[in-house]
Amino acid sequence: MQGEKVVYEAKFHPIVFFWPCVIALLAIGLFFISSWSFLLRLILVLAVWLAVFLWAVTIDGGKQYVLTTRRLIFKKGIVKRTSFELLLRKCEGIRIEQSITGRLFGYGSVYVTTGEATNRYDYIKHPLQFSTCINQQIDNVKDDK
Repeated sequence: MQGEKVVYEAKFHPIVFFWPCVIALLAIGLFFISSWSFLLRLILVLAVWLAVFLWAVTIDGGKQYVLTTRRLIFKKGIVKRTSFELLLRKCEGIRIEQSITGRLFGYGSVYVTTGEATNRYDYIKHPLQFSTCINQQIDNVKDDK
């Protein structure tokens, strides 16, 4: 939109890749521990790594959470792209949820509520900072009226 600027782009926390990394490391361990033939172990490890790589790509899925001066934009998809836009002037509330591990490692979920829907943004790095920026922009939009 004209006169609109990007204020904040929320990033995924690297914790979303924890389990794919664990499985990839277990596959390497299986390679050295197993008594199967070298070729069979190699094929198995490469197959697991390919599956883990595809899993990691789909976890991220090309997702972007962007806050502008007027909207909150959610985009997802690598090949097929889907975009959802939420006008800040329609936002009514923001809620943050963090588990114990989320508090320890600095990630959480941010819920943005409008009159009819609640939008959830998971595994956000620094969710409090994202929430604060959203609130600031909501105040700015409401002050401009």
